[in-house]
Amino acid sequence: MSLAQLTPEEITNKFFAIYKQGNSDKAVDYLFANTPYAKDIEEGIDDVKRQLKKQYELIGTYYGADLLLTKTVGPNVKMYTYLVRHSKQPLTFNIMFYKPNDRWQMQSFKYHNNTSDELEEASKAYRMKENYDR
Repeated sequence: MSLAQLTPEEITNKFFAIYKQGNSDKAVDYLFANTPYAKDIEEGIDDVKRQLKKQYELIGTYYGADLLLTKTVGPNVKMYTYLVRHSKQPLTFNIMFYKPNDRWQMQSFKYHNNTSDELEEASKAYRMKENYDR
């Protein structure tokens, strides 16, 4: 079965199973395996792999990934946001999938290590429901 015949949930589950083994390069390769434009951006994929591997080595043991949010744009675009738990620091992964016809493909993969900055911004008073302009 090709990667594109799987659901986004199955693809992310497999991605994290590979990532758990400590091989972030193989996990990223898996995500991009059936992305039509992957050959056009090989250099960019290599940069993502190099940077993620460096992060992985710095932030310690991987303990798991928690699905924080799923956003959709109609029935053919889905984005999943995960809190990826490591012993020293969390990462946030955003993985977007697109189904142009009858098969899902990974469309974009981004990650960052500024999760605490996001939480601090989200907790500011002007973001609280009672302070929204109506």
